[in-house]
Amino acid sequence: MLELQAIWNKVLDSKTEIARSRHAIDFWRDEMKSIGARMSDLRSRVDQLKLKIKEKEMELHDVESRIELLDSRKNSLKSQREFESMQTELDTLAKKKDTIEEQLLQYMEDVDQIEGELEIFQVEMPKRLQQIENDVQQLQSKLEVMQKQAEVNAKEFNKRISELPPDLRVRFAKVIDTKGNAIIPLEDGICMGCHFQVPVYVKDEVIKSRPATCTNCGRFLYLKN
Repeated sequence: MLELQAIWNKVLDSKTEIARSRHAIDFWRDEMKSIGARMSDLRSRVDQLKLKIKEKEMELHDVESRIELLDSRKNSLKSQREFESMQTELDTLAKKKDTIEEQLLQYMEDVDQIEGELEIFQVEMPKRLQQIENDVQQLQSKLEVMQKQAEVNAKEFNKRISELPPDLRVRFAKVIDTKGNAIIPLEDGICMGCHFQVPVYVKDEVIKSRPATCTNCGRFLYLKN
């Protein structure tokens, strides 16, 4: 049963490594998607900003045209009141022009910043993606090897457990399914699986190398040499 447990431990170790490899593969694939999504987002932001720049340029052109028109009409004014009214409108348009120009400048700076980030991405991304692809391929190869080894160990386990007497086979399979470790050393009359002091008759059975289980956790027991 010790050999059987050792084979089962190999099966469990393989399953653990398989799960880790799959998790790593999923992680790197998500990383690749994240890089692509980041670049797509940056391009989208640049396009949106350039659209806003065009809109602001049109708005600025309209304001400047209105200012130019008002300036051309100054000489035709006939009263102080008309002059003051026009000047108020000109002041308002001048402030609006300043605001638009500030917005335009900010949009242009944002575009330069994002395009700079995009340029770095475009230089580094191919190398990064290639490295990720290489890592994924290595993990896939490792995963295939571990899956084959797990199948071999599982097949060997099924073969060995079928050689046990029916009553022991059922008990062993049940314990290994629920506890993981079906056979545990007995030290000074104490089960090392649950640290329970077993009855004397159980200890005697173990000393005589007869199949015996812990009366608390149900694991099979053996004495270390």
